[in-house]
Amino acid sequence: MVTRPATSFEDRVGRVLMEGGFVNAQQLEKARELSRQKNTGLLDVLISEGIVARETLVTVLSFQLRIPIVDLRHTEVDPDAVKLVSEDFARRNNVLPLGFDRDGSLRIATRMPNDFQISAELGSMTGRQVKFSLALGEGLEALINRTYASAPVQPRAPEAAGAGPAARPGVPAVRVEPGAVGAGLLGADVSQLPAVQAVEMITLQGVKRKASDIHMVPMPDSSRVLFRVDGILQEAVTVPLTLHESMVSRIKVLAQMDIAERRRPQDGSFSLEFGEKKVDFRVAAIGTTWGEMMVIRILDRSGGLLRLEDVGLHSSALAIWRQLLALPYGMVMVSGPTGAGKTTTLYASVLELIRDRGNIMTVEDPIEYRMEGLNQIEVNRLAGIDFPAGLRSIMRLDPDVILIGEIRDTETAKTAVNAALTGHLVLASIHSNDSSSTISRMLDLGVEPYLAATAVVGALAQRLIRRVCQHCRVQKELSATEAMAYEQEMQEPAGQFWIGQGCNFCGGKGYSGRTGVFEVLSVSEEVRRLIGAGASGPDIRRQALQEGMVPLRRAGMLLAKEGVTSVSEVLKNVFFLE
Repeated sequence: MVTRPATSFEDRVGRVLMEGGFVNAQQLEKARELSRQKNTGLLDVLISEGIVARETLVTVLSFQLRIPIVDLRHTEVDPDAVKLVSEDFARRNNVLPLGFDRDGSLRIATRMPNDFQISAELGSMTGRQVKFSLALGEGLEALINRTYASAPVQPRAPEAAGAGPAARPGVPAVRVEPGAVGAGLLGADVSQLPAVQAVEMITLQGVKRKASDIHMVPMPDSSRVLFRVDGILQEAVTVPLTLHESMVSRIKVLAQMDIAERRRPQDGSFSLEFGEKKVDFRVAAIGTTWGEMMVIRILDRSGGLLRLEDVGLHSSALAIWRQLLALPYGMVMVSGPTGAGKTTTLYASVLELIRDRGNIMTVEDPIEYRMEGLNQIEVNRLAGIDFPAGLRSIMRLDPDVILIGEIRDTETAKTAVNAALTGHLVLASIHSNDSSSTISRMLDLGVEPYLAATAVVGALAQRLIRRVCQHCRVQKELSATEAMAYEQEMQEPAGQFWIGQGCNFCGGKGYSGRTGVFEVLSVSEEVRRLIGAGASGPDIRRQALQEGMVPLRRAGMLLAKEGVTSVSEVLKNVFFLE
């Protein structure tokens, strides 16, 4: 780890604090040591460790050192100021242009307000006098990331794109040269770019905004580009139809799709390399009234796989789920709508099994994460490999654990049940509303009740909900509808709950990031008897609830009570059953 050196500014603050009697020498030395260990600022350590109150430090800096303080949580950033400072310079020096004073000087947020070299470079770069404000606490880096992910861009040189190595077998790869594509908000500049550069700019922005999908939707005289961020579609830019058609053709070339076919549904995939970062994209296109609509799923591997502790399972559900994964054989299913995070949960589960469960094999369509320690098979219908064929092949390869990307048809369901009954632990995803209807869905697919009762050992249902932004959250009373729903589910009065007001960190949405809401059904003897008798999903659910299963809506309300999400978000996203 690179040790962060002390700065003259921090030494100066330390001396002032000691002279004022706010800290002693031992406390200051302890803070400096923690600053070196954590590789963070001395002032942040003084606040986080409770050595000096934030208000005290603000008073010292503002009145004794004549340094203005900026609260980044509620600061509006002027886009015209951002244009004057390059993204590379801002990131390298950890500074952020905020706006202009009346005299035309440029206000800059920084951690080091007495760095004369940075001040001189900024003055030379912008042609303006520079005034520093001190950014205390966490958040400067995050706001830099968000600001430059929504800043005006500069068109790149036409020759910047070229062929690169494939990121995965059979998928074309294109290398985008580092710095070649602007890192800003999609605006009028996109319409002026050639299709190649426009595609690179849009895909890069989707990755930087942590979007899960990019939608390109043709209209009568234009086309809308939208990003799905935290499950919500947000409009990014409107482009002319001519550019839309050119971008669709460009993406089809990358994804090895038929460029001449505009009516029949098509799908494909490709990869882009942004410097050292490789990102895969899955493409689906279909002809609509006004032209060809295209949706691009972003599969960004750089974030790594989540562990079970990180997906959002509350402690009791996590304990039950781990007990199910520890079983030597049986069928464990994960259910939920498209985009609910089922694949993430399955991979997090497999991560716990890799070390001691021997031969783990998967059949997926497509393989979304490539993992060492897994033997992964991708569905390829042109080669005669679908889910049933892949499963039958796996059964001849002595597996210990089998992961099925999705159970979609009768043959796959029956083959999976047979695998579970012959001594294998089978993990699979399936579409259903809740954990009990997961079992009903298996029966609907033609699995005999007595076989399902023997094979299925557990089911998990999940949804994704947005997290309340931690930077702008405040406590408020619920609306009458929200309070009624909360009190009905939790059987307790509804007090004040955290909600996000909207700030720079969350883009004014009040939410930042998502987490999972889960219910886990462990098949007991009584539940097994009901399944074997062909009982309905509601009957199975009532028995599971009597045995202590925490339902989805209660799990969501518990998260709202803890301040992780809001009651309105739970009401909007979690399926409610009577």
